[in-house]
Amino acid sequence: MDLRSLRYFCAAAEAGSLTAAAERCHVAQPSISNAVAQLEQEFALRLFSRSKRGVTLTPEGEAFYQEAARLLGSAGEMEQRFKRVERPTLSVGINASLASRDSGYLLQLTAGRLTDYRLQVRSQPAQSADLWLLSERQVPAGYHFIALLEQEYRLLLPRGWSLNQPLELEQATQYPWIDRLDCELRSAFLERLPELADHASLQVDTEDLALSLVQHRQGATVMAVSDDIDLLSPAIDSHSLRGLVPETLRHRQLGLACRAELADSIIAAFG
Repeated sequence: MDLRSLRYFCAAAEAGSLTAAAERCHVAQPSISNAVAQLEQEFALRLFSRSKRGVTLTPEGEAFYQEAARLLGSAGEMEQRFKRVERPTLSVGINASLASRDSGYLLQLTAGRLTDYRLQVRSQPAQSADLWLLSERQVPAGYHFIALLEQEYRLLLPRGWSLNQPLELEQATQYPWIDRLDCELRSAFLERLPELADHASLQVDTEDLALSLVQHRQGATVMAVSDDIDLLSPAIDSHSLRGLVPETLRHRQLGLACRAELADSIIAAFG
C-alpha cells in the first residue's frame, strides 16, 4: 500500500467511475484499475461493486474509504507543516548609478512585498533581469513601472558655500563643478549652461561618489534627493531649482520595473 494507490482509490470512490478518476488524477485508466486491484488483493477485500454505470463502494469499501481519506488528510497536513517549499526566484537588477541609500530603500520595499519569491539581486547584471530598481526615465522597453519614491532635483553644495538669492543657475560656476555623467538631467543643464562642461573639475558616474565629494567639499553638483537630505547629510546645503529648469524635469520617480509578463502578479503584490 502506498499513498498514490490510496489517492487513486479515493478518487474512484468519489467520482463513481474509474474513467472519471483517471481524468481527475491525470493518469490512464489502467493506473486506477491496477491500484484498486492491488489494494483489494493486499487486504483481501472487495472494495467496489462494478456495473455499466460505474463503481459503488461495498460496505467494506466504505469503511476502507473512511480510513484512507483520514490517512490522506493527515499526510497532507504533515506535508504542509514540514515540507520545505522552494520559492520561485526572481532576478533583480539595480542601476549602478543609483545611490546606495535609495537602492537599499527600494529593495527593502520590494522584499517586503514579494515574500513569496527569493530575490537574486545584482548591480548591473550581465543578463536581463526580471525586475529593475531604477528611475522611471530609465525603464527599458517591455517592462512595467511601479513608482515607489518621488525625489526632487536640487543643487548641492558643501555647507557654508554661499549663493545669492534668488538663486540663478549661473552661480554654480562660482565653485568647482562635479559633472555627473549618469545624471538624467545632464544634457538639459548643459543646454541651459554650456560653460558647466568646461568648468567641471571632476567627472563621476555614480550618485554615491558625487554625494561623497560634495560632503568632502570638493565641489557642487545637481542630484535628485529625498526630503530628508538635510538631516542625513548635515555637511551639505541643498537649494531648490524651482524656476531654473522645466517642472517636468525637476522631479524624478524611483521604483520597480518588471517584465510585462510578470506585471499582473507583481502589481497585485504591491496592492
